Amino acid sequence: MTPYAAAKKLGATPLLDRARIFRDLGGNIWRPDHDPWVYEELLWMVDLLGIRETAPTRTEALSKWIKQATDQTAKRASDGRPDCPYNGQCPAPNKVPVEA
Repeated sequence: MTPYAAAKKLGATPLLDRARIFRDLGGNIWRPDHDPWVYEELLWMVDLLGIRETAPTRTEALSKWIKQATDQTAKRASDGRPDCPYNGQCPAPNKVPVEA
């Protein structure tokens, strides 16, 4: 699965189910330490497909992951989607097929 596809799936998932879907996709979620020594130990951390994000809350960390995964995807299509059917393809023919 690509980061773009995972981000779209997570973005369409309700907030309460995002953590479960994130783990089903193979992601890891680390909660803050109970006895933190440094600031980074106070943050939630999420990691999936080489993208790692941290935030004060789990929901915010997942939202930041979705944004990062969407932003790093190269968008070449005319409508801004990397999975557009016209990426690198010839335009559709002008003739309409005639029924036999």
